[in-house]
Amino acid sequence: MALALHDELPGLEYLRELRRSNPKGYQILAGQIMLLCNTPEIRAKTTFKLLDSTRQLYEFRTRSGLRLYCFLEGDTLVILTNGGKKNTSREQNRDIQRAKKQQDDLHRLMNQGATLRITVQDEDQIR
Repeated sequence: MALALHDELPGLEYLRELRRSNPKGYQILAGQIMLLCNTPEIRAKTTFKLLDSTRQLYEFRTRSGLRLYCFLEGDTLVILTNGGKKNTSREQNRDIQRAKKQQDDLHRLMNQGATLRITVQDEDQIR
């Protein structure tokens, strides 16, 4: 699932741009997401890394430095937040902070009574 806050879908927008600009990188990340969806007990530390255990914040990553950030909501719901390329530690830290802010925004809204609304899109709609 991709998180939509304030009419933005940064995780999905990142995948759309990646599909256009780096099809191979997109295929790798999409494959990792599908593997996790089909076999959630597989948590390959080289491709799906826990960044913050108290927040259940993770990153999908490729050898070429592509990153896609997400967090778990409950035991199984993976929510994509945003992505980027690890050019420098500073840029990666900025992307991680952005993912944490989106997670905080979601929890704040849920504490105010908002509910999650799930909209299904298949891979062909990520264009």
